[in-house]
Amino acid sequence: MNMAIIEINNISKRYRNADTNAVEDVSFSLEKGEILALVGESGSGKTTLLRLIAGLEHPDSGIIQLGGEVIVSGRKSLPANKRKTGMVFQDYALFPHLTIFENVAFGLKGLNKKEVEQRVHDTINLTGLKEDVKKYPHQLSGGQQQRVALARALAPRPELLLMDEPFSNLDTILRDQVREEVRQIIKAMGITAILVTHDTKDAFSTADKIAVMLNGKLLQIDTPDALYNDPNSSYVAELFGKSNNVVATVEPGGFKTPFGFVSGPKDCPLSVNKDKVNLFFRAEETDFCNAEEPHLCGMVEQCMYLGDHMQLKVCCNRCTSCANDCEKGALEDTQRILLRSAVQTWKPGDIVRFKLKNFKVKETDSEELF
Repeated sequence: MNMAIIEINNISKRYRNADTNAVEDVSFSLEKGEILALVGESGSGKTTLLRLIAGLEHPDSGIIQLGGEVIVSGRKSLPANKRKTGMVFQDYALFPHLTIFENVAFGLKGLNKKEVEQRVHDTINLTGLKEDVKKYPHQLSGGQQQRVALARALAPRPELLLMDEPFSNLDTILRDQVREEVRQIIKAMGITAILVTHDTKDAFSTADKIAVMLNGKLLQIDTPDALYNDPNSSYVAELFGKSNNVVATVEPGGFKTPFGFVSGPKDCPLSVNKDKVNLFFRAEETDFCNAEEPHLCGMVEQCMYLGDHMQLKVCCNRCTSCANDCEKGALEDTQRILLRSAVQTWKPGDIVRFKLKNFKVKETDSEELF
């Protein structure tokens, strides 16, 4: 069993004159080599949490351990420059008057000249900048500058790498390339890393785990696959793409929805103690079918062309033209769902017949949670 490199236990922070905590009772841990993305909208607390770990802020309560050593507890706080962390800032913070070699060497302390040269060259070679060591930051592209900032943070061989919106200054095409490069470099060095981002693509393509924050609280931390396919709240679900959350009544063998009857999956516990549940599924987790098959149905209300597919907004209008018996069993409130179609022949008013390939049953009485 791998030892946790970073452990966060019940960390909270409130700024002066603020009504609520910027970070509230957050706990998690990461093992060596794991990459975590902190995701959330502006003001969610993700950057404050990063600054608390870096030592740029001090928490009101909680404990932080790094490499088995307590670096924050009560009034005790190891200074930022004594923590074995590397930091990549949003604007890279490179020294314009120093060469690339000198920028990368800047944070190396306690090494002789030969060791510094070897460490810098090893790190620069890993980041693919060996042809640029004598250049200055203004002579490099945005992607190259980003790699210099990464090399400078990695050169001291930190136990933990912290990155604050590291890709936000890059254009779309370059951003995709640099994300892949950064992940490969971090993985090659086996360093544990935490990155803050508001872009879910950054999180999905770079991180092994994603932590979703809202109003200072940690809503869910899990793998990208688990967050996308099994979110624990409607907020998390919508953050990572359009989703459907259909209210259904529990019946023997399945669920009655406004679009028709859905048989319960084999692994679904149907002995729920509620009359109503929510069926969660993504737009791509459906198949279109004909009237002869068991199906759900509705009417196309809106079509949106999105390049590789058509997004359909479908309402449950108790369609009388459908062979299904859904109009007799629909719930009172009209609901709408999103479907994805590879063909572009749909138009508003069309009747669609579809089935669910996969869905999750969520039980809750809360409006915000399933």
